Amino acid sequence: MKSVWGKVYPFLPAGVWYAVIFWFSAQTGHSSGAMSDRLAGWLLGWFRPSFFLQSAEEQAAVFETVTFCIRKGAHMGVYFILSGLLLAAVWRLMVSARRRAAAVFILCAFLAGLDEFHQTFISGRSGQLQDVLIDLAGCACFLLLWGAVSRFKRRGRGSAGAV
Repeated sequence: MKSVWGKVYPFLPAGVWYAVIFWFSAQTGHSSGAMSDRLAGWLLGWFRPSFFLQSAEEQAAVFETVTFCIRKGAHMGVYFILSGLLLAAVWRLMVSARRRAAAVFILCAFLAGLDEFHQTFISGRSGQLQDVLIDLAGCACFLLLWGAVSRFKRRGRGSAGAV
């Protein structure tokens, strides 16, 4: 029993984070849109005060672009974090860095698909393949960063011994 727990408990932080993702996905389309709109309005007012001096058409176009970036950036961001938590969970289960990366990517693909499927049951929401791909882009960004940092660390250790 103890060995099973030892393999399960590393996944708890990722599970909690996925529960947060699932909770956000359970919001109605109206609630989710209102949250994005509030954040976009705040950002535009803070970073670009001249936004409110533009014509209504220009404001609408800029607002729509910022809202789109916020929503898709949130997808990438939460899956970037989830990827790190999943990597920590699979770390002791696999020795190969490639297998770890593959496991994280496959788990993220499954969880992103599950989340989008879940959204098909929520009022005003829909499951989008595009969003799964954006989620996976967040995962890929994490894995690429992890790979680059790992490679950099290995090179640093290798050259330090050679004098």
